[in-house]
Amino acid sequence: MTAFSRAEERIINRIQEDIPLATDPFGIIAEELSLDENELLKTVSRLKEKRIVRNISAIFNGHRLGYSSSLVAFSVAGEDVEGAAAVINGHPGVSHNYLRDHLYNIWFTLAVDGSTSIEETAAALARLCRAKDHLVLKNEKLYKIGFKLRMGDNEQDDDDDDVAADEEDSGIEDERALSDEEREAVLLLQTDLPITRRPFDDIVAGAKSRMSVERLVAIGEDLKNRKIMRRYAAVLKHYNAGYGANAMTAWKAGSGRFDEKTISVFLSNRSISHLYLRTVHPGRFEHPLFAMIHARSDEELEEIIRSLEERSGLGDYLVLRSLKEFKKKRVRYFSPDFEEWTKEYM
Repeated sequence: MTAFSRAEERIINRIQEDIPLATDPFGIIAEELSLDENELLKTVSRLKEKRIVRNISAIFNGHRLGYSSSLVAFSVAGEDVEGAAAVINGHPGVSHNYLRDHLYNIWFTLAVDGSTSIEETAAALARLCRAKDHLVLKNEKLYKIGFKLRMGDNEQDDDDDDVAADEEDSGIEDERALSDEEREAVLLLQTDLPITRRPFDDIVAGAKSRMSVERLVAIGEDLKNRKIMRRYAAVLKHYNAGYGANAMTAWKAGSGRFDEKTISVFLSNRSISHLYLRTVHPGRFEHPLFAMIHARSDEELEEIIRSLEERSGLGDYLVLRSLKEFKKKRVRYFSPDFEEWTKEYM
């Protein structure tokens, strides 16, 4: 298990919560934690070098930006898996792509802009991958999305991870179209934050943008207030942070419906980061309740699953273990890559 100093634990916990949208975000955090800013910067840089911190950037509600997203599963012959994974990874709307232990062996999240649909794009990818079958498993109902890897207190707080985050429906009424300036800010704020005293200066300079840093952070704060941005924060690599046993589980109710008491069993388990009801495909895939579980060991993972089975009374479930990670990278909204991919393959 990964061991962290007390200072590292405090910093990891803090930067997962929120990073200030300000010209000197690390200075503000250093003052909050009563740390020297240079030491804070060195520690965060070291955590990124060790791949404890995966990246630091804005997490957006994709649907608020005009995108649709879904979980998709392909059934691909063993000899075609690597080639298929490369094809899937080439789509700019694929954020997560895994090989899993199941007949449907490639699972990925797919986002598309308004120029095409999830179904059309998934079908095009299936054709390119020579998939024997594919499933579009849309989020029919969201129960929970939230996970932060707490260090030092052995707790997981209810907050959001980046896995399929853009499937959440915030229910906010403000749906006015973004201005060109706001769209540029969205692009800039998706850049991995440099670990420097004035990181947003580096982002603006690197993009050769005319936007001032002050304007960029002001727009970012407004997007957050309007719930278009979920948060601006660090996301950890679970395995390197000590959570090496993770599994996506899918559950089936004997009656075909999940009652409130059953759902509460899953909601109350703090090791579950994401809980959804997804599309049922009769005769092909009939386990609609998806629960993503994070644990520190295989033994702990098995105990969590046993407890869920006993407490929920659900005996028909799948443990879809990840055998290989093909891709884990945030979708870059408003990238021209979407239009280019559609023109080439649709």
